[in-house]
Amino acid sequence: MPYFESSEQLREVFERFWERAQEHADVMEKLRKSRVVVRFDIEQPELHVTINFRDPDEDGNVGTMSFDSDIEPEIAVWSTSETTNRFWQGKLNTTLAMARGQVKLQGSVAKALGLLSKIKPLFKVFPEVLREMGLDHMVL
Repeated sequence: MPYFESSEQLREVFERFWERAQEHADVMEKLRKSRVVVRFDIEQPELHVTINFRDPDEDGNVGTMSFDSDIEPEIAVWSTSETTNRFWQGKLNTTLAMARGQVKLQGSVAKALGLLSKIKPLFKVFPEVLREMGLDHMVL
């Protein structure tokens, strides 16, 4: 099963992914309207990714991504990098993964499921980023 080699590699993938995700104005607008803060706590390797659709940054942008943020999330999601890779490619049955303990969620399940429906168009972006970075072996 494919894993990310390091936290740095995983961080770079997320940085590129989020940069590309911003190009999807319709998706970003729906997410901005949610006004939610989500943190992904990823293990093997470890990385904490916070996406903030509530608080504007110093430039007034909403929908910012940061690493190791001290902002308290409304939704926190734990998984391994392998499960995260599957999720962001749309290859994970989230409900089943939660039942099996592969994904753990803190916060509103209803809000999390609402976000899931909004981000589905981004599932095409993640494998594109992996290919651009020469990580074809991780595309599912």
